[in-house]
Amino acid sequence: MKKILALTLCCIDYFPEKGVIAAGGNSLNLAANCAKTGKADVYLMGNIGTDMYAEKIKEKADEYNINRDRLYEVDGATASNRLYHTMDGDRYEKEGSWDNGVYGDYEISADDEKFMKQFDAVAAIAWSPNFKHIIEISKNSDFLLAVDFSDHAPSEEWREFIPAIDLFFISAKKEDLFTYQKWSVEYPAVFVATLGKDGSMAYKDGAEYFCEAEKVAEVVDTTGCGDSYQGAFIVDYLLHRDVKSAMKAGAKAAAVTLSFVGAL
Repeated sequence: MKKILALTLCCIDYFPEKGVIAAGGNSLNLAANCAKTGKADVYLMGNIGTDMYAEKIKEKADEYNINRDRLYEVDGATASNRLYHTMDGDRYEKEGSWDNGVYGDYEISADDEKFMKQFDAVAAIAWSPNFKHIIEISKNSDFLLAVDFSDHAPSEEWREFIPAIDLFFISAKKEDLFTYQKWSVEYPAVFVATLGKDGSMAYKDGAEYFCEAEKVAEVVDTTGCGDSYQGAFIVDYLLHRDVKSAMKAGAKAAAVTLSFVGAL
């Protein structure tokens, strides 16, 4: 069994139009999809609050047998987000939707840093308050580092971090794909760009890989699709080191997530 650590965002996703409150956040969503493969022991690290939202996150982690010993309960509010849907099921946020809660207060301790170094893979978010610290830890560790760059346009500033990254994930626009292929020649990372219904592209050492999106009867909600893709990809890649196989595993996991409201 591979050991995977997801950090540091667990939150509550609230869908006011549908009256649904669901445990989520990049790290919990990814961790759950790693655990669903049955081929990894999965751990969470970060802060949650002491409110009823925290209880939902703990319950969901336990449901997927995710270790939460390093998911710290801190006095205050758990991070939360209000999400809305377009007619075709794509989710979006409105200004003021996000409540940071105690999530942003988490700092990686010396003991947490030591703990991180025992893992086969660590999954992080580029916008985490701890991101630069995670990069520094990665430079002196053997774990595979996977980073989610969300849906932002490529930035030359990212070159500071890319040498320490093994799996680079991004929800991309087609016009930006050439940048990732170019970077794959310059850096050893696997660059994986998800394109929604148009599938996904990956680049390694300049080589290009394409994977079609899995067909679904109906797109109910896109929340967590990228996290699902990444979780399944990471596990498959750890086991086989095969980009194409990992992309297929990711596409299948994302398709399942499209069929219900919330990420899990």
